[in-house]
Amino acid sequence: MIHCGFVGILGLPNAGKSSLLNEILGEKLVIVSSKPQTTRQSFSGVITEEDYQLILLDAPGFVESKPGLFEFLNKEFENVVERAEHLLVLVSHEQKETPAFTKFWDKVQNINKPKSYLFTKSDLKETDFVGKLKEEVGEAIQADISLKNDPKSVLNEYLKTLAQTLKKEHHPLYDPDMISLDNTREIVAEFIREQCFLQLEKEVPFGVGVVIKSYKRQKNLLHIEANILIEKENHKAIVIGKKGSQLKKIGQEARKNIESLLGEKIFLGLHVAFKKNWMKKKSIMTEVGYKHDKR
Repeated sequence: MIHCGFVGILGLPNAGKSSLLNEILGEKLVIVSSKPQTTRQSFSGVITEEDYQLILLDAPGFVESKPGLFEFLNKEFENVVERAEHLLVLVSHEQKETPAFTKFWDKVQNINKPKSYLFTKSDLKETDFVGKLKEEVGEAIQADISLKNDPKSVLNEYLKTLAQTLKKEHHPLYDPDMISLDNTREIVAEFIREQCFLQLEKEVPFGVGVVIKSYKRQKNLLHIEANILIEKENHKAIVIGKKGSQLKKIGQEARKNIESLLGEKIFLGLHVAFKKNWMKKKSIMTEVGYKHDKR
């Protein structure tokens, strides 16, 4: 018998959810940057140990629903809550009492599902507010962790304890060799978008989307062609850079991560396409993959 189940990872934007998932899996699967709304879609990671299998769902940071992209982000958050059997709530040691956090915390506390808590960035001083939150959750499973230090022993024990709350199955729900339930093309698109977040000026990345136009093998080499969508025409020159230098840098760094994920050399062709206000157009949002009929 083995404990199995879906665990939703919840937090505010930039709470460290994606970094945590990568740490648990032991390899880079979801994208990370210091900018808000880096994670737009929920992504999954599968970890299988001798006595448990967890399907971890990385939700976008909690935001209030507004027309366009924020509506999609909110629906992705709700989708993770609905699918999960257990909620793993992330709170930073440096968290202060803010209106945004209060809305998130109240939302989570009103969800009638088992919860556990990870208080991250334990290398930093804990605020008095976080101390009160720990008292509030009381007997719930909780732990302090810092991804900067070696968290493996703390993290492993925490996950093992969490797993005990899940139902027992005769066999794992998924092949133990799987690390994700997601489509590889979606992950590839995210790796490209990550580099846009990391390489471009502050105002540009939020308006960027990535569409995989071609994904096929030619003469024993995987060829991937992708469009980087921008919603402001003056951003095109920024994304391309002088003599194509910026686009080349984005492609080089994205290719490294894609090749590491796939375990093979690839050809990556990137193109920039101006689509005015694409985040407000349902057809383009669907093309980018921001839709809810895919699961």
